[in-house]
Amino acid sequence: MSKFLKFLAWTSLAVLVASLVMGGVLVGLAQEGLSQAGSWHVVVDGEDISDFVHLGGLEAEHGVLGLIAAAVALGFTLVVVLPLVLLVGVGVPVLAVLFSLGLVAVVLAGTSALLLAPLALPVLLIVWLLKRKQPARPASA
Repeated sequence: MSKFLKFLAWTSLAVLVASLVMGGVLVGLAQEGLSQAGSWHVVVDGEDISDFVHLGGLEAEHGVLGLIAAAVALGFTLVVVLPLVLLVGVGVPVLAVLFSLGLVAVVLAGTSALLLAPLALPVLLIVWLLKRKQPARPASA
């Protein structure tokens, strides 16, 4: 149990550090993109989209908050969402296939036993008769 808890602690620490690094990279890329947002224009249906979307008010304190939020979101995704997706997306279909194959095997074994019963009973009777101990006879004087 101790080895498992150590493994779990080190894995959690590695995921946390990785999520902090990835969060920092993502927030840095997002801030770099926002700082250059005025140099390009997105046109949808002939209208400039900057009339509809306002990306303002992102100061330095929001960057740290965004970094923490991105790290928490990435950590949650790696620790909770990814294993659940793998369990539901891979584990459940594999279990369903194994259950179906097991059910088919049980049905085939039962059918085979039913079909072979008329042949197996006489064979079992002969084996029982051959293996049976002979009753002890009284010694004649």
